[in-house]
Amino acid sequence: MRMVQTFLWVVVGLLAVQLVLLAVLIVGKQKALKRQRKIAWVKGQVMPIYRQFIEAPEQKWMEPQLPSNKSIRQAAIEEMLIDFQETYKDQKERNRITDLAERHLAPRYQSILKNGGWAERINALYFIEDFRIASLKEEVFSHFKSLAKQDDEYWQCLRAAAILQEPKVVDVLFEESNLSVGFAKELLMRMDEELHQRIMARMFMKDDAPENLLYAFIMLNGERKSERFFPFVEKLMTDERKEVRIKAMKSLTHYGRLSDPKKLSAFFISLFWEERMYAAKLAGACKLTDFKEQLIQLFTDPVWWVRFAAADNLQEFEDGNALLHEIASTSEDAYARDVARHMLTKKGGGNR
Repeated sequence: MRMVQTFLWVVVGLLAVQLVLLAVLIVGKQKALKRQRKIAWVKGQVMPIYRQFIEAPEQKWMEPQLPSNKSIRQAAIEEMLIDFQETYKDQKERNRITDLAERHLAPRYQSILKNGGWAERINALYFIEDFRIASLKEEVFSHFKSLAKQDDEYWQCLRAAAILQEPKVVDVLFEESNLSVGFAKELLMRMDEELHQRIMARMFMKDDAPENLLYAFIMLNGERKSERFFPFVEKLMTDERKEVRIKAMKSLTHYGRLSDPKKLSAFFISLFWEERMYAAKLAGACKLTDFKEQLIQLFTDPVWWVRFAAADNLQEFEDGNALLHEIASTSEDAYARDVARHMLTKKGGGNR
């Protein structure tokens, strides 16, 4: 009997706990809905006025009255500016969005970076980046320097500082040897040409660039076809480090040109198959017809990737398809016949 009573009390206790939890969830949900309704109401009141400022700043307008509740005010303006960013793509209009963020959000974010909790700081850093709040670049970098742990906040500080064009990020790129190629590239993508020029100048003056930074710099400028940095990338094609040479050759395939094609000759007989492969790719990307014979010789290379690159890039020339047919039919080398037939089938050339 006593065991039954104990069991019933346990059941009742568990039920009571569940009811309390349910009540807490309902109350929390109601508070959240009430807060969101307030935010939506504020947005509805002020968006038309701020839209006028963005679309026609020359017209007279009055700053709307905003709620005294800091949390509601901040959330309403953040949501409004995010909506504006999705609507307005013209740079002048986006600059006015930044002006509004500077005016209404910068002081709040500055306070959060100093006194806010971890989650608040992370959110503030994302918004600082999104809205390009340049007035806070020194505060962002100072906060970065105060962080001992390399967590999400650490990395987001660097992203925000880079997009705000904080020059001290250049030093970080050279000092932090553990940055991955991907993250170094992320930072470089956020930095303008002036900071890229600083990076290149330091690479010329000192040989202290971490390899991952050098790789990221080479890759990004190739993908962007940045003419200002073409001579730098091309020069690295003859660097003493194999991986640097390969990254430079890969980058140059994006540029699709070489100032001195003769430099490519030696790579067709390199001891490293990656260099032979990129020699083939560069010959095709740059339309270097003088290297057709070298490409054809690579059809007999012992490495499949090299043979494939040679066959693939031979088709970049006007008579490339005809040459593939000739190799597939008459070559004495089984490797050469195989890769030529593979390419003709892959490209549909076998039906011509």
